[in-house]
Amino acid sequence: MTSSDSLSATELETLPRQPVATPNQSDGDPILQASRAADSAVPEGGYGWVVVGGCAVLCWWVVGTTYAWGIIQGALVEAGLSSPAVLSFVGSLAVALIAALAIVNARVMRFLGPQRTGLLSIILIALSELLSSFVTENVGGLFATSGALLGLGYRSVWRKSRLLC
Repeated sequence: MTSSDSLSATELETLPRQPVATPNQSDGDPILQASRAADSAVPEGGYGWVVVGGCAVLCWWVVGTTYAWGIIQGALVEAGLSSPAVLSFVGSLAVALIAALAIVNARVMRFLGPQRTGLLSIILIALSELLSSFVTENVGGLFATSGALLGLGYRSVWRKSRLLC
């Protein structure tokens, strides 16, 4: 018995077309009418673009600096600063502080509000990156700047950037 003997052909029937129901503009459904009114009143431009710009800055700082640590670590290993294990701990310290300081972050955000907390976090992230550029020859300085200070900045921006990006 060959494989062609066990195959059988099945013919498919053509189904009749059924008419598609189109929504009537004069529907008496109040929810549908409210939805149409809300859709027609969508604003163009305005303050929404400021919010979009702020979200882009948050994502640029948080995602960009987090994923760029591997490139920085490779350059520091090639320069002979330390072993890859020690330098990877520097990079992971900042990310670990996101979870370690979650309760502290919640209290800070309640006290300052989300906008001020986000601004404070961006300032800490920028300050840590700036100070890190001066301590590229010192592992302890990198732990303090690219580890702890960067982690303090990440702690409250990480969640917001994940929700907004």
